[in-house]
Amino acid sequence: MKTKYKILVVEDDKILGENICQMLDAEGYIAEYAENGKIGLEKALNSHPDLIISDIMMPEMDGFQMLSEILKNEKISLIPFIFLTAKADEENLRKGMALGADDYIFKPFNIKDLLDSVEIRLRKKELEKIKLEQTKRQIFSKIHHDLRTPMMPILGYSDIIEQEENLEQVKLMVRVIKDSTKKLYNRIEKFLVYNDLDYKEYNKQQLEAQTVQIDSNIILRVIESINSNLKSIERTNFNVIPATLKMGSWCLQVLLREVIENALLYSPIEKPVLVNGEPKENGYELTITDFGRGMSKEEINSISEFNKFSENKIAEPGVGVGLSIVKKIAYIYQIQFRIKSTKNEKTICYFNIPIVR
Repeated sequence: MKTKYKILVVEDDKILGENICQMLDAEGYIAEYAENGKIGLEKALNSHPDLIISDIMMPEMDGFQMLSEILKNEKISLIPFIFLTAKADEENLRKGMALGADDYIFKPFNIKDLLDSVEIRLRKKELEKIKLEQTKRQIFSKIHHDLRTPMMPILGYSDIIEQEENLEQVKLMVRVIKDSTKKLYNRIEKFLVYNDLDYKEYNKQQLEAQTVQIDSNIILRVIESINSNLKSIERTNFNVIPATLKMGSWCLQVLLREVIENALLYSPIEKPVLVNGEPKENGYELTITDFGRGMSKEEINSISEFNKFSENKIAEPGVGVGLSIVKKIAYIYQIQFRIKSTKNEKTICYFNIPIVR
């Protein structure tokens, strides 16, 4: 039933605003009216509508200012937003879309066009909620195995240590506990990273001003943070030419860590991992190469949340979310990302990252 959707109409023309509300009420929506952006912002904060329809040119606070304030507030920043405007000029259109508006309806408008836009935006919001719920279910289904497994030696050896008198045996068990704790921490961290990226994906307009310097220091910090059991420092050879990238520092480090860690994990201990980067005409070209077991075309095409690529999936380390995290970062920052791989030979991850000229 449409009555579950609350729609806020912000319009300084009272007659037009009330007419739109009546039309929406007749379609089964719950419509609320506000006569300018300032009042509209207050009502949005109080009632958390499912969608906002707003004029642009209004006294006290115009539509652009109201949308900017809404985007600053985490509780209401994801509400779909439709602009009503009599100005069809390109500048206003670009400004609204850059701020994060979902659609434009130009006055005088056709009632069907407005209702169609409302229905499309609400349907898209519903699909995003379904996708989020599916992701949550995938996370919880993974928690039972992937987080419980490293917990067992922690709990088991802790019980034994209480009774153990042999110091060498105690030291051995402490090392196992320490290793299991690190695994547990890393797995929880991946879930949290993926969740945080979901939020960033729906707030991409806030990322436009982010930049980061890529250089040898940031590569070295990432390599040093990877599990020492993989001999990350000894095995990784890197050569990157410094440049300023159009992406956030945290996301760059996450991307580098996930790809380099995967490369180390799925290639022989005696084989190097190569990291190379240089500015090109169309962006910054970053490649990460390993000489491991490789991936088939089917495996490359099947990269999705929590998908692992080996035959013995349960025995694989990690939660299988690493490359999905990379894929999501690439989408958020409009990074071109592709994988070229030959089975039992090598895998190359290519990135073309927007660059600050």
